[in-house]
Amino acid sequence: MAKPPKLPKNVSESYLNQITVLKTLSREPVAAINNPRPYQLAEIAELSGLRDEREVQRYLFILEGQKLVSPHPAGDFTSKTWQITRDGMRALKVIQRSAVQ
Repeated sequence: MAKPPKLPKNVSESYLNQITVLKTLSREPVAAINNPRPYQLAEIAELSGLRDEREVQRYLFILEGQKLVSPHPAGDFTSKTWQITRDGMRALKVIQRSAVQ
């Protein structure tokens, strides 16, 4: 069985999983920025590869606190439907550019 890749000392697994969730929510074309597609919690867990809905929900709450994602409809924190925000799209672009360097 292969060992998981070693993480840089300053990047936690939780942080990487949050980025994975953001990437999952940004799967639609860039043209959808003005009207991002909402994803069901189970779908996010499946598409992200994280599989554990409770963990994915925890990451969504963390990202929501940073205004990078929002529940759908807005303000309904019991919702199982989430979408990326414009700030989330911008943050993901910055993350992807810095990862390339």
